[in-house]
Amino acid sequence: MLRPGVITYQTHHQSSYVDGYTVTPAGKKWLKQAGQYDYVPIEPGRFSKLLDSFSARFGAGFQERSQEAIRCYGTNAFLACCAMCGAAAESILLAVAIAKDGDQDKIEKIYLASGGRGRIEKLILGSQPDAVQNKCRGYLSLLKYWRDMTAHGRASGITDCEAYTSLAFLLRFAQFVNDRWNELTK
Repeated sequence: MLRPGVITYQTHHQSSYVDGYTVTPAGKKWLKQAGQYDYVPIEPGRFSKLLDSFSARFGAGFQERSQEAIRCYGTNAFLACCAMCGAAAESILLAVAIAKDGDQDKIEKIYLASGGRGRIEKLILGSQPDAVQNKCRGYLSLLKYWRDMTAHGRASGITDCEAYTSLAFLLRFAQFVNDRWNELTK
């Protein structure tokens, strides 16, 4: 929104230079639209740390994708944010399936095959109580939908609302799985 600029305020120009900074074109657009939307601000550093706290359990794939999702959201790359949130959720599923089965190569082979994501979900959730299955599928439904919408070539209509919701769902899904890790992996 801001970048380094000239030191003095220049009232005779159309530019927006104040105290060594200038408002970028994206910043000007954002300022014009600021009253049009109800924003729920997130502090990127804190949100990033919250997601990163699950990386030890869910692995490098989760860490890479969840942190990329935060960076995408911060730069208004909402389509990419949704794609990364969906991919991070899939990393969680893979981590659970690998911990449950114990054979990483086998699980990755299943995952990479046609319909693999569904088979991995079934492996994890098939023996779980209905309440756990429903809650898990609730978190995954929008994440999968938006991830699939962003992965194909047609226009998706993804906006900041979907991206923000994707981040929130990813965090809640990570917390949900972490809290039930022993149940899901036995």
